[in-house]
Amino acid sequence: MKDFFNDFQMPIMSQSVKFIRVDDRLIHGQVIVGWLPFLKVNHVFVVNERVAADSIRQEMMLMSVPSHVSLQFKDPQGLVDSPKLPSESMVLVSSPKDAWHCFNAGLMSETLNIGGMHARPGKQEVFEALHLDEEDRDYLRNLVKNGIHLVFQPTPQNDPVSLNDIL
Repeated sequence: MKDFFNDFQMPIMSQSVKFIRVDDRLIHGQVIVGWLPFLKVNHVFVVNERVAADSIRQEMMLMSVPSHVSLQFKDPQGLVDSPKLPSESMVLVSSPKDAWHCFNAGLMSETLNIGGMHARPGKQEVFEALHLDEEDRDYLRNLVKNGIHLVFQPTPQNDPVSLNDIL
């Protein structure tokens, strides 16, 4: 992984979106009733390799969001070839690795919102509902090195907690 980060070059073309969130559940209640109304976005992009290839999961997520919200699914590796996303968009990824792929593809936001990353074998608790392993930390540290501010904030009602110095 170190070579991947050392060989990184800033994308020539970049685009900004309103909000990028890491949340291993992707579409769920906190996003639907919390973040969507708070941000007033009508475009949501789920960037995840497994979901992009799973029509059943896509259909379940499509049934979950309000009808006025456009929900699309992208493979992280395919972002470079994707057309420009609307600036008033929310991007959801399930891992810091997927967030890094978004950044590497030129998809930008000054702040990366970290939502739930739940307990799994090999992950250590940072906060309740935030568990990271060393790979997660490496990807997040490299985002910080590239000027991205990391904020843990499960819902808009929670106070944001900067993660930049905690990693």
